Amino acid sequence: MPYPGARPFLQADQDHFFGRGTDSKALLELWQDNRFTLLVGPAGSGKTSLLNAGVLPLLKQNRTHFLPVGRICDSTFPRAALPEHNPYTLALLQSWSPGETITRLVDLTVGDFIRAEDRGQHKLYSGPLLVAIDQVDDLLADQGPRQTHRQKFLGELVDAVHGDLGLHVLLVAREAAAALISEALGGTAVYTLAALTCQDAIEAVTGPLHDTGRSFADGAAERLVSDLQTRRVTGVNGTEHLIVSDQVEPSLLQVVCTQLWDSLPANTGQITVRDIRVFGDADKALTAYCSEVIASVADDHDMRGSRLRSWLLDIFVTELGTQGTAYEGIVTTAGMPNAVARALEDRHLLSARLRSDSRWYELLTPRLIEPLRHAVDVLPPVVRPAEYLSAAERALTRGESDVAERYAQAALRTAPDTDLRLRAEVESLLGNIAIEREKPAEAEGRYRISAGLFEAVRDTSAVASQLAAVGQTLIAQDRLEAALDELRGAIDRLPSDPVVQTNLALALWQMGESRAAVSVLTAALRLDGGNSVALRARGEILADLGEARQAISDLNRVTLEERPSSRAAHGLALAELGDQPRASLEVDDAVAEAPQNGTVLLYAARTKALSGDKYAAEELASRALEATDLVLSPYHREVALQFAASEHGMPGAG
Repeated sequence: MPYPGARPFLQADQDHFFGRGTDSKALLELWQDNRFTLLVGPAGSGKTSLLNAGVLPLLKQNRTHFLPVGRICDSTFPRAALPEHNPYTLALLQSWSPGETITRLVDLTVGDFIRAEDRGQHKLYSGPLLVAIDQVDDLLADQGPRQTHRQKFLGELVDAVHGDLGLHVLLVAREAAAALISEALGGTAVYTLAALTCQDAIEAVTGPLHDTGRSFADGAAERLVSDLQTRRVTGVNGTEHLIVSDQVEPSLLQVVCTQLWDSLPANTGQITVRDIRVFGDADKALTAYCSEVIASVADDHDMRGSRLRSWLLDIFVTELGTQGTAYEGIVTTAGMPNAVARALEDRHLLSARLRSDSRWYELLTPRLIEPLRHAVDVLPPVVRPAEYLSAAERALTRGESDVAERYAQAALRTAPDTDLRLRAEVESLLGNIAIEREKPAEAEGRYRISAGLFEAVRDTSAVASQLAAVGQTLIAQDRLEAALDELRGAIDRLPSDPVVQTNLALALWQMGESRAAVSVLTAALRLDGGNSVALRARGEILADLGEARQAISDLNRVTLEERPSSRAAHGLALAELGDQPRASLEVDDAVAEAPQNGTVLLYAARTKALSGDKYAAEELASRALEATDLVLSPYHREVALQFAASEHGMPGAG
C-alpha cells in the first residue's frame, strides 16, 4: 500500500513520502540552529509524518547524533511499584532508551540522562545532540497533579538545554498547546506547518507510485487534487455555488488516495481521469470517512451515532453552509463531553485553536461540511485490542482517567481469552488508573490479577513488578505485614532488582525496622553501587537514624533538585552535623515545594528542633500529622507526635 491512510508516515515509509521536501529541509535547519524548536500545526497537518519520513532520514544521511523520537505517553508498567517520579520524564526516557530497564531510569532527570548519553557518544559524533518529542500537546492535562508534573517536566527540559550539554530539542505540538509550551520554555523558534499547496499535493499523490507498477495518466492526479480543493455550498434557499481552496489537507488527501487504491481493479496499470471519477470520488470518500469516524467515536463513548452526527451538524455547520465554532468548557463542549470533542480532533474531524485562553473547536476544514451532511449510520470499524490499550495509555497521560478506563475495558472486552499477556498489561494499566484516583484497594486487586496472568505466561520479571506494586498498595492501606509478604515474594522472583529491594527496605523502615532496611539497601548497592534509587532511600533512612555523615555521603551522589524528601533529609543531616543555616535553607525549600508531604514536613520539624526553633518544629510536626500528599506511616506518626505541641491539642504531646 503506497498510501498510509489515517495513520502517520513512519520512518520505513520514507520512500513513499512526497510533497514536503522544502518543509523537511527548512525544519531541519531550524532545529540545528536553535536550542528549542516548536513544530506546530493543527491535527491532521502531517507533523508526525514530516518528522518521521521527512526530517529523520536527512539526519541519517548527515550522520548527525540524534535519539529515537521521544514520547511522553504513560505505559502499562505498574506505577505503584516505582518510587515517586514524574510520569512524563520517565515515559520520555523510556522512549529514548527502549532497551533499558525502567528501574534504571526512574530516578533520572532529563539532564542526568543526556549527560550519560553524552559521555557514551562524544567520541563518535561532533556537533549538537538533536532530540525530538512528539505529541507534546498531551501535556495539557486538566488534573492538578498532572499540571505539577508538566511544570517540572518542562523545567527539566530547560535545565538540560541550558546546562551546556549541546542539546537541541524539537517539540511537536498542535496549535492549542503551542503558546503554553513556548512560554514555559522561555521562547522557541517556531515552524508552522501549513496544508499542502496544489503542486505539493500532486507530488504527494503521484510520487508514492514510482515502484508499484501503476502510474497516473495526464490530468488524473490533477483531477483528484482539484476535487479535494473544491466544495459545494448549498444555501437555505437551495442555491449552490463552488468555492475553491488553494490548499489541501494532508490527512484528507490520504483518505481519498487510500479509497482510490483500494477500489481500483487489480489489473489497472494507468490511472485515468475516468478512474478518478469512478473509483476516487472525493465526496464519496470523505462521506464514508465522516460516517466511520462518527461511528467509531460514538461507540467508544457509548452513544448513538445519530446523536453525535446531529451534534456535529448543529454546532459546526451554520444554516448558511459555513463553519460554526464552539469553545471547550470545564466539562463539556456545547453540551458534549470534552473527551468526545478531543477524540474527534484526534480523528481529524475537528480542529482546536487557542483563543483568549480557551480551546475553540471547528471542523478540520470547510471541505468536510457537505460530506458531513451526507454521512450515514454505519457499523463501527473493528478495533484491535492493542489499539484500545494504546488509546487508554494516551488518555491517562492527558489525565482523562474515565476515558482511559473506558478504553481499557474495551481492550479487555475484545481481547481473546488466550492473549494472556495483553490482558495482563490492561489489568496493570487499570491498576495505574486506580492509583491516579487514589484508590489503593482497587489498584491492589488489578495488580494481583495482572500478576497471575504474567505468572501464566512465565514472565518472572513482570510478576515481580506486579507483586511489588501490590506491596505498595498494601502499605497505603496500612497493611504493613501483608505488604512485607508480597515484597519478599517479589524479591524471590527478582533478587537483583534494586527498586524491588528498595520497596522492601522502605516497608521495613515504615514499620520501624530501620536497621533491617539499611541492610537490605546495602546488599542492593553491592550489586549496583551507583543505583540512585537505592542510594536515595538509604541516605534518607540514615538521616532519620541520625547517621548524618553516611547519609550525606549517599545523598550527595544523587540529584536533590525536584526531590523534596531527599532535600529535606539532606537538610536534617546537615542540622545533625551542626550546619544550621544550610539546613534551614534546604528544608524551607523542600517544604515550599511539597507543603503536603508528610515525610518532608517531619524532616523539617526535626531540623527546626535541632536549630532550637521549638515553635516551628511543633507547627511543622502538626502539619506532618495532617499531610495528605504522603501520609506518615504509623512509626513516623509516633515520631511526629513527639514534636507536636501539647498546647495545640495534639495527642501524645509532651
